[in-house]
Amino acid sequence: MPTPVKEEFINFPAIAAKTYKRFSSDVFMIKITNKVLKRLNKISSAVRRARFVHKEINNHLSVLFQDPMVEKHISCRKGCSACCHTQVSISDDEAALLAKLVNGGVNIDMAKLKSQSAASKSATLWYQIPFEERGCVFLDENKECTVYNDRPAVCRTNHVVGSPEDCSTEAGVVKSVKLLNTFEADMTIMAGFAACENNGALPSLLFDLLENKETKETRDTMSPKKHHLPVFKEL
Repeated sequence: MPTPVKEEFINFPAIAAKTYKRFSSDVFMIKITNKVLKRLNKISSAVRRARFVHKEINNHLSVLFQDPMVEKHISCRKGCSACCHTQVSISDDEAALLAKLVNGGVNIDMAKLKSQSAASKSATLWYQIPFEERGCVFLDENKECTVYNDRPAVCRTNHVVGSPEDCSTEAGVVKSVKLLNTFEADMTIMAGFAACENNGALPSLLFDLLENKETKETRDTMSPKKHHLPVFKEL
């Protein structure tokens, strides 16, 4: 039987973790996670690991969107930024990727990022921040993502089926919304997070990394985590 993920070692996005628990006895699904994790263990660059995971996620999503009914019922559209005001989970590798983009010239509001980072991993503290101040630092004046091609894994898989009005958190409350089932992509996300040490909320991880005294070269060549969590077991 597959060994359940131990959350005290690794923080996983809620939806991906739920998917893993649902399919933890499914040989095919566990193989998806294992395949990605084994590949990540051979990649020394944090940035390349993050982009590899994103590529694998996109491949799984492209299969889903071949069905015209999927596209028809997804309410997410360019410029819709409701989910960009929620607390986004990212891996250490994704933090390194985003830091590389910022250091490379992508402009963000560092004061805003610092303010957001104070919430750390606490959802309670996060939703006490005024709505506009919770907006992702990578949103531009048109409410579009300035790092769309390198956006985090969870931003790729959150496709709302239903009314976009339910996505709003302006009142500081997260409503229940129906999402497209992205099970294979979720299992890939599990591998991406399992290959890292800490993981957490985007603002705190990114701010800490940008403020850290480590060199760019050190951040980009961090070895993948191999000692806390073994490769997921298959039946």
